[in-house]
Amino acid sequence: MKKVLLISLAVVILIVLIAVGFMLSNMRDRHPDYSLNLFLPDREMLVEDTILQIGIAKLPITPEVIDTWTDVDGNARYEPDKGDTYTDNNGNGEFDAYWLAGFQNQRPASGVHDDIWARSIIWDDGTTRIAMVVLDAIGFFHDDVIDVREMVAAKNWEIDHVIVASTHNHEVPDLMGLWGGGFLKSGVNARYMKFVKEQAVKCVGKAISTMRPSFLKLSKIDSTAADLVRDSRPPYVLDNAIYLMQFVDAHSGQPFGLLMNWGDHPETAGSDNLQITADFAHYWLEGIENGIIYNGKVKEPGIGGIAVFANGAIGGLMTSLGCDVYDPWLDKSFKKSNFDKDRAQGNRLAKLVLDQLKTGQWETIETASITLAAKSFMFDLDNFIFKIGGAFGVLDRGFVEFNKLRSEVDLMVIGPAWILTLPGEVNPELVNGGIEVPAGADFPGPPVEIPVFREMMQGKYNFVIGLANDEVGYIMPRTQWDVDEPFTYNYKKRPYGEINSLGPETGPILHREVQQIIAGIRELTD
Repeated sequence: MKKVLLISLAVVILIVLIAVGFMLSNMRDRHPDYSLNLFLPDREMLVEDTILQIGIAKLPITPEVIDTWTDVDGNARYEPDKGDTYTDNNGNGEFDAYWLAGFQNQRPASGVHDDIWARSIIWDDGTTRIAMVVLDAIGFFHDDVIDVREMVAAKNWEIDHVIVASTHNHEVPDLMGLWGGGFLKSGVNARYMKFVKEQAVKCVGKAISTMRPSFLKLSKIDSTAADLVRDSRPPYVLDNAIYLMQFVDAHSGQPFGLLMNWGDHPETAGSDNLQITADFAHYWLEGIENGIIYNGKVKEPGIGGIAVFANGAIGGLMTSLGCDVYDPWLDKSFKKSNFDKDRAQGNRLAKLVLDQLKTGQWETIETASITLAAKSFMFDLDNFIFKIGGAFGVLDRGFVEFNKLRSEVDLMVIGPAWILTLPGEVNPELVNGGIEVPAGADFPGPPVEIPVFREMMQGKYNFVIGLANDEVGYIMPRTQWDVDEPFTYNYKKRPYGEINSLGPETGPILHREVQQIIAGIRELTD
């Protein structure tokens, strides 16, 4: 009997050790030697303003949807029911779904409504060459950004730094792991992740091949209409100005590209949608490039070239869900989530930008130099759910120890344009001001994150790109953190946001790092 007990105990210990080893392997630091503290160019290599070389490109990252279950009405399902049809295109007898990210688990892609993209821009002043890739993705972890950088470095394209940002689209395949077929099942398709990284690298190479002497044109649309985006949590602060950077061929005078920076969740198609789509960004960018089109008729001509949408401060959260979006071409409003609402929102945004291109005020920059600072740092990880997700391999990223995540902030200065990149869904209060200390907050006292980011930035055109080089969830002011009763703003239950945040110190840590990187740029350029 004693021998049986000892054997049983040994088996239990072995199982525990295997489980612990599995969890530790999932949470291992995938780039243990990686550290970034980059300031370019070195002070002794600072150059006079020159005509920039700029390239721009796009490549699709749309997967081929493999397997589907559909009911008798053609609607996709996760699990079959009587009368359903199973299409096993892969021929392996398994359900190989592309799980759509955002909203909830068990959203298998049933098809493709429109292509999703990697879009890349190259800026080069003869001394410093920077690449930025924007993906139609829910998010792209810092580990995966490092992988892309290493793949680009192997190409010997003389790229000094690569920025990878995500649009935070809720209608595309999961690249983070949180939205799989079950709570403890990763939604990341390894083959698709490999494909996205390869396409991102190819897109950088394609942008390099299009480089030409270029002028910049800079502008800003101060705000967008209230039916296009709303703040779903007080205090009501938006990041709804559209910052614009147009690229113009210095020889021909023809525009060939446009960067647009605006803050909103691309989730207008809604949680019931199971088709892969770039959401409102599809109609917005198509409207800029090819024109606003209804029933085959061009309502507003486009400008050609390639447009790039980089998201802004969307924490809080910024959304069109609940908005009654008006479509002036149909003289009809859409509140319910569907592609009609997507089209109305995207085309309205396109019309705003096209009108600005025609009649708005623009500043032309014929010569400029590039200065860049990029710095990695550690966030504290207090979110127990994230830790469990990492241990079980659902949260598909590495950890530094058990309570730390490596992340990054960047700041690029090109003439009067400052471009700050932030690694998550940042509340607009941290960017534009309006931080409050509401009654019932868990951390009362004066705001910690002062001055806010755009007050610290010294540019005339201050771009702030969220979900860049990482996705760490919601980043809110410490004084607005609220998980314990009594709840702020007379809420009956805890507000949404904190459950998808690293913890209450995330805002202060990010603010400290932004302060340091701005101070470094000012020291370099003064």
